[in-house]
Order: sequence, then C-alpha cells, then structure tokens
Amino acid sequence: MASADMPFVAIVGGFYQADPATAAAAKAAAREIGKELAKAGFGLVVYFSDDKSLEPHVVAGYSAALTNGTGAIRVRYAESQRGQVKFNEQAARPELFEPPRLFPGQDWEAPFYRSLAEEEGVDAVLLVGGGTSTLIAGQIAVARRLPILAVDEFGGAAAKVWNQLAQVCPEKHPSWGTRPAASFVAQLKSDCAELAARREEARRREQAFATITSQRHQTLYAAGSFIILLVALFFGMVYTSFVSAYPLIMFAGLISAGATGALVRLLLYGPRDSDARTSLLLGSVAGFVVGLAYLLPQWVGAPGVLAPKADAISATDKIQFASAILVAISAGVGFDTVFSRLQKQAQDAAVGPSR
Repeated sequence: MASADMPFVAIVGGFYQADPATAAAAKAAAREIGKELAKAGFGLVVYFSDDKSLEPHVVAGYSAALTNGTGAIRVRYAESQRGQVKFNEQAARPELFEPPRLFPGQDWEAPFYRSLAEEEGVDAVLLVGGGTSTLIAGQIAVARRLPILAVDEFGGAAAKVWNQLAQVCPEKHPSWGTRPAASFVAQLKSDCAELAARREEARRREQAFATITSQRHQTLYAAGSFIILLVALFFGMVYTSFVSAYPLIMFAGLISAGATGALVRLLLYGPRDSDARTSLLLGSVAGFVVGLAYLLPQWVGAPGVLAPKADAISATDKIQFASAILVAISAGVGFDTVFSRLQKQAQDAAVGPSR
C-alpha cells in the first residue's frame, strides 16, 4: 500500500541485444536492486513483463523482500498491450499491485514518454541495458532533473546515460560494482528527498506569490470602493446642488459603504487567497439592503428629498444619509451574517398554496 510520501521509481531497460551471460548477470543485478528498492521504501512504476525486459526481474526482487505488503507497484501499458503485461507476482502478491492504468490509444511509445515527463507520478528512474526507448527515457529524466540510477556494467543505453551523468557528477554516479547495491539505492533515495524538498519549496513560493497577488487585488478593490464612498459622501454632505439626484447619491453611498466594509474585513481577517470580487459583490448587496431597510422607516415619517415638491436638501436628509452609511459599512463587515439570516428566514417561511 502506497503512503503519501512514497517515492516511485520508473523501471526502464532490457536485455534484448545482450549475450546470455551478460543478460543473466543483469537479471541478477536487477533482482538485487529490486530488493534494495523495497527496503528503502520505494514504489515501482513498470511497463512490460517480458523476460528480456528489466521490469519482471526488479519486481521479483522487490516482492521477495516485502513481507508486510507495504510496497506499491503501478503497472502502466497501452490498450494494444492488454493481456500481454502480466507479472507472476500479481497472483501471489496482489496487495502490492495497484489497479493497472492504461495509456490512451493503441500506441505505447508516446504516452510512455509523457508519463516520464509528468510532474507527478514518477520521482526517479532506474536504467539497466535497453535501447532507443531507454535512451530517450534517460534524456527525459535528465531534462526533468529526476534522480537516476543508471547501471553501466551491462552496456546498452543505460551505459550511455551513466557516462553522461558521471562526467557531470562522478561522485554521485560511480561505476556499478564499486559499491554495494544498497549504496546506490541509498543515494537514489537521498536524491529523491532533495527533489521532494525542491518541489515543496517551489509550491511554497508559488503559494506565497499567489497570496501576495491576491492581497494586492484585495487592497486595490478596497481602495477603489473607499474612494467611491468618499465621492458619494462629498456629493451627499458637501456639494448637494441637485435635489433630484440625491437619492441616487444615497444609493451609491450605501453600495460603496457595504463594499468597503466587506473588503476591509477581508484584508484584516479574511483568508489571504480569497477572491476580492466575491466580497465586493456580497458587501455591496448587504450594504444596499440593510441601509435601505434602515432608511425606509425614516422616510415614511419624513420623506425629505423624496417628497414631490422637495426643493432643498435639509440637515435631516444629510444626517439620515450619514447614519445609513455607517449602517451599510457595518452590514458590509458582517455580510455573511446578513445573508445567513436572510437564508434562515427564507427557509423558515412557509411556502405553499394558500388556504
């Protein structure tokens, strides 16, 4: 059973062109590597089960070293290979194998390479022997900076990749046989830990950048709504020459006040990655609804600028306006409470045919 932090190594290679003696030695080394991979806590990604392929021998050593079922083997193949990829251990140790994952379409080659290029799914690569596909797989792993265990002793494409790696960093890629197999696998595990740390750091930086960008948007929205609120207050409290436009100024003030309250609350207490547009919309609606509900009872007794023959804006109108702005800001700050209450009232209201 795979754990969340288990690294998976793709098993790539084969002995199709090797002489019998070389192939036998390579198969024995593959079983030894499989055993050490199991001990180190790796999972396997395998693609083919032919005896001349690398995978079945690594799987044999891997499954033999596990007695508690803590390993994981992912089998991947194309639709055209259905029925051809079958490991002996799948019947004896089914708990080690995850359900096979088929590549889309009949072709195996292109999706095989893509599986190595995916950001998640393959954390390291084991190369032994092999030909063209192994060489391409190695180059993809090098390009992705994946940890690679390339065995040079048995020739093939794996030896070419090993030579490429050893020229760059010989201390991390010694020749096979100069150290025990466990040492090579331990180095692979260490490289995987470094890769996981780099990925985590990249995710952390990406999240930090997204948070900074979101905060910037939140600040811009809050500043914009506050400026609109100041403009509404100016035309509602200072420059009030148009009596007929005064109700529109009040409504604009209520909306901008609610939006300002919601956005200020988002900046101070809200999640850093929240969408400011949601708070802007809900705060505007809450400020308008609650502010209007506050003004309506006052207008019933003293319509003020709403009166048909109103020709001036009185001090009472301005006081009502200022009071409604304060109420709308409070409604914007608590817009979730406002809408929760409205939702509850809607749920409690009886809906049905009248009797």
